Amino acid sequence: MNDRYILSGGIVFDGTVFLRDGAILVDQGEIAAVGPSAAVRAHHAASTIDVGGRLILPGLLDAHTHLYSSLAAGLVPDGPLDTFPRILENLWWRLDAAHDEESVYHSAMAGIIDRLRCGVTTIFDHHASMGFVTGSLDVIAGACEEAGVRATLCFEVSERAGLDFVMDQIEENVEFHESHREDPFLRGTMGLHANFTLSDETLSEIAAARPADMPIHVHAGEAREDLEFCRHGGFEGPVDRLQRYHLLDEDSILVHAVHLSNRDAAILRDTGPVVVLAPESNANNGVGRPDASLIPRHLLGTDGMSPDIVATLRARYLDQHAAHEPPAGMSDGLSDALFGYRREVQQRFFPGTGDFTVGARADIAVLDYIPVTPITPSTVIAHLVHGARQGRAWLTAVDGRVLLMDGAVTFVDEERFRAHARKVSARLHERFHG
Repeated sequence: MNDRYILSGGIVFDGTVFLRDGAILVDQGEIAAVGPSAAVRAHHAASTIDVGGRLILPGLLDAHTHLYSSLAAGLVPDGPLDTFPRILENLWWRLDAAHDEESVYHSAMAGIIDRLRCGVTTIFDHHASMGFVTGSLDVIAGACEEAGVRATLCFEVSERAGLDFVMDQIEENVEFHESHREDPFLRGTMGLHANFTLSDETLSEIAAARPADMPIHVHAGEAREDLEFCRHGGFEGPVDRLQRYHLLDEDSILVHAVHLSNRDAAILRDTGPVVVLAPESNANNGVGRPDASLIPRHLLGTDGMSPDIVATLRARYLDQHAAHEPPAGMSDGLSDALFGYRREVQQRFFPGTGDFTVGARADIAVLDYIPVTPITPSTVIAHLVHGARQGRAWLTAVDGRVLLMDGAVTFVDEERFRAHARKVSARLHERFHG
């Protein structure tokens, strides 16, 4: 089934191609033909999967997440969460300090399975496990390879564990990047936590160690504390500080962009780094909303809040309405985040992915959504926001390999995995409180 098959009888859309009753021929991991269902079935011999009128999209991208948070549900914080620094200190930094090799693997695999259930085939992960640095990215990579997903991985460089550990974190990033330069499934970026946990000395070390073609992946302007830290240091904002250390280019991944200066916005326009918005996380942390007028284009990330990019799309739509921005249901911005710009950025990291062009890699999400109202290319976003509401997938394939079928993953005994993950999670929570 994974070598050659036809997905038939669905609404095919990749931002350009639109077919109300379309089919895709997958052959040896590639898109071999796209067209009306009857024509594709008539001209190509292959086993057929009838998707029953469901929506067929290119595999979705979670452009910023933290797989290490996948085992955090129900975790009782070790103190109040009334400010952004306390959220970090009493929850997330204690969690990542409690991780070991076993919990990093199980957290990554649990997060991957959950994302496949939401049609996500490519993950831009931002990892932290301050008690287990060297080799941590290889452990996550092992889970990605076992599942068969594409991912960019990085370790979150931060001084919160002390300056003695910073070089280990930088080296973990560089070594992973160098060993996966030509990997069609895994790539490395230079992970930075945020400006306010990185001194000028550490940014200089990062700039010196980072290969010129290695993009950074950083929280930029998530909370007001980040902006104020940079201004106190003589910079105009978080983006300005990163640029002054020669860390920015068009492949840099800047997440949140809520608290920016006018100078930051000018750099975004002139340099064109990838901005990723995480509306659900922003609401959860109470850090505010980004000013859309300061951000030229953007992608969407879950920031570990959920595995569901369609739910994140809906949250961004609601954000725009709450901020009295132009109606978002039909906007170019949301469509761009899911299709046009998303495809452009994804192909920089993983060439040949992100659309249904013949010859492209067959990364496919068949959402478990059957529209009962008229659908056109211009209303697909409105259907996702108001009809699907969440991105539950019926089938998910990467490189033609079917990883999820009718709600069940195909590459692991999930019941057995989750039984063991519960034990690993219990030990992780004990270390958190210990």
